[in-house]
Amino acid sequence: MSLRENPNIVSFLEFEESIAGKSGGFPTDHHSGLLRTRIKWVTADNSAILSAIAMSLALFFGIFGGMYEEFLFNGYFELVAKAEAQGAASMIIGPIGLSIPQSQIYGVISAAVIIFAWWVTLTALIKWTPGKTMSTAILGIATAWIVVVAVRGLSHFVLVEADWDVVWANRVLLVVGQQMTEQMTQSPGSESCIDVANCYGINQNWRLWWILYPTFAVFASAYGTNAEKPARFLVPFTLVSLALIVVAWVPAEINYYKSVPIMNLIKATLIGYLAYGASFYYCSISEEYKANRLRRNIAIAAVATFFFAIMIMNPPEIVKDFAATLGGTPAIAGSDEITSGAVVPSTLDKLAGDGIEASQWGGLFVNLIVATAGCVLGFGIGVVLAFGRQSDQPFFSVPSVALIELVRSGPLICWLWFAVFLMPDIMDPFYNAEDIIRMLLMFGIFGGCYIAEVLRGGLQAVDSGQKEAALALGLSPFQTKMQVELPNAVRTTLPSIVSVFIGLWKDTTLLFIINILDFFKLAKDLPATDLRFLGNFLEPLYVTALVFWVFAFYLSRISMKIEKSLGLVREGGGEAA
Repeated sequence: MSLRENPNIVSFLEFEESIAGKSGGFPTDHHSGLLRTRIKWVTADNSAILSAIAMSLALFFGIFGGMYEEFLFNGYFELVAKAEAQGAASMIIGPIGLSIPQSQIYGVISAAVIIFAWWVTLTALIKWTPGKTMSTAILGIATAWIVVVAVRGLSHFVLVEADWDVVWANRVLLVVGQQMTEQMTQSPGSESCIDVANCYGINQNWRLWWILYPTFAVFASAYGTNAEKPARFLVPFTLVSLALIVVAWVPAEINYYKSVPIMNLIKATLIGYLAYGASFYYCSISEEYKANRLRRNIAIAAVATFFFAIMIMNPPEIVKDFAATLGGTPAIAGSDEITSGAVVPSTLDKLAGDGIEASQWGGLFVNLIVATAGCVLGFGIGVVLAFGRQSDQPFFSVPSVALIELVRSGPLICWLWFAVFLMPDIMDPFYNAEDIIRMLLMFGIFGGCYIAEVLRGGLQAVDSGQKEAALALGLSPFQTKMQVELPNAVRTTLPSIVSVFIGLWKDTTLLFIINILDFFKLAKDLPATDLRFLGNFLEPLYVTALVFWVFAFYLSRISMKIEKSLGLVREGGGEAA
C-alpha cells in the first residue's frame, strides 16, 4: 500500500487542508506571456512526505525552540526553566499526596500549541498554500499564533502566577455560604472545635445531604431512560463523584471533620448507581409508552425535589410538629449540652427544631436554587400565561398580556429591587417571606413571562388538524391543550426554552447587587477573608467564570441530547418524533 492509499494519512491530509488550506504553486508565463500557468511541486506522491517534514520541524521548534536561536518562540525546555525560575509550585493531587510540578504542565500545554502553530505555518510555506488561496492561508496562520498567545497567557497565569490557596481554603464557603459553613466547622466533631469554648453550633448540614440524595437519584434515573450505552453515563458520573470526594478529602486548608462529607458523597453516588440501573433495566424490558410514563414521573420527581429542598432547609411548623410526634426533641432546647459534646442530637431532634433561615443560605447553593426556581416555577407560569394570552376570554387574556408586557419591559435588576422593597408590602398580609424566597418568586415570574412568549410561538405553529382530531376523539379542551398542543409546542421551541434557562442561570449573579451572599458575591470578597490573600482577586473570578460556563454548557448539551431523541437534528425529524 502506497502512502496516498493509507486511510490514516489521507484523513490527516484532509485535516491539514481544512486548517492550512490546499497546496498551491508559483505562477509563471509561457509563450511570451500569452499563457499563464501555475507550477506545483506538491503531488499525491510527495504530499505526505512534505507534511512529515513540516511536522518534524514543528516538533523540533516546539521542544527545542529558543535554546539556540533567539528569534524562535521558546520551546518546552525553555518554558519549563523560566516557569521554575518564577516560582511555579507543585500540584498536590488526591489524599496520597501525588505531586506534579506545575512548571512541566505549563511547558507541555504551551509547547503543544506552539507545535501546532509551527505546523500550520510551515505547512503553508512548504506547500505554498497562499498560491491557492491567500486569505485562507493568512487566516490559518494568524489564528494559530493567536491561539498560542491566548493559551500561553492563560496557562501561565493559572499554573505559574496565580495563588489558588485563596479559593482552596474557602471551598466550603463558596459552596454553601458563611452561615452554613459555620454550622459545619463550629459544631462538635469539627477539627476547628478544639475545646468546648470553640464549639457554638449545631451541625445542620444533613439537610444538604437530604437534598443531594434525591437529586442524584433523579439525575441518574433520567439518564437511565435513554437507550445509550451505560458507560456514557457511568464513566463521567463516577469521575465527577470522585472529583467531589477528592475536594472534600484533601487535607490542605481543611477545617471540618472530613469523614462525614466523604461518606455522604459515597452514599449519594451509590444511590445514583442504583437509580440508573433500575431505570435503565426497566426501560430496556418495557414498551415505549411505559418508558415515556417513567420519564414523566421522573420529571414530576425533579419538580418535587426542588420544593423538597426549600422545605427541608427551613421546614414549616407542621413538619416540626410531626417530627416531635415521632419522638424528636427540638435540638435548640439542648444547645448547651450539644455544643459541649455531652449530647449527640438525632436527625429527628434536628428536624423538630429550627431549620436554616433563607437569609442564612449562601454560596453556589443559592445560585442553583434560584436558577432552578426560575426554570421550574418559570415553566409552570409560562404555560399558564401562554394559554392565557391565547384565550378568547378577556378574564384570562387581559391579565396575561398585561403581566407579560409589564415584566418584559424592564430589566431583571429592577424587578429584583422591586422584590426587595415593594413586594413585602404586597405579601406581608399573607406571608412574611425573606429576601431569598422573594428572589425565587421573582425569578419564576420573570422567567415565566419570557417562556410564555416562546411557548406562544410554538402553540401558534401547532397544526389545526391535530386539534380537530383531538376534539373528534372526545378529548376536552383542557386535555387537548395539555396532551396535544403543549407537547408539540415544547418540542418545537425546546432550544429557545433552554436558552431562557441558561440566561436565568447567568442572571443569578445579579443577586450580589442586592447584597445576597451568592457564589459571585462570595468569590469577589474572598481576598478579604485572610491577610495571606490580599490582592488575589483574579483567581476567584476565574473560578466563578469557569463554574458558570460549565453549568451553562451542560444545559446546552442536555438540550441537544433531548432534541436528538425527539428527532429534531435532521431535516424531517418531526415525523420521527
